Amino acid sequence: MQYYFKSPFGKFFISSAPYGGYNLKVEEDVINWADTAEELAQQVYEKTSGLEEWDNSTIEERAANLEEWQVRI
Repeated sequence: MQYYFKSPFGKFFISSAPYGGYNLKVEEDVINWADTAEELAQQVYEKTSGLEEWDNSTIEERAANLEEWQVRI
């Protein structure tokens, strides 16, 4: 299962990492890792994702939590 959020900046994806935990990706580039998918969704919302362009952007359209992300099976 993979979660995704389409923002004006691009598509963010959260999926299980091969070594445990979860990866945060923009398109195909892994930009961050965390123990839970919820942590990564929170980082995207708070703009602490590690992707400088997103974190410093003025875009207000963000998912407040993982429940607002779409699911791809």
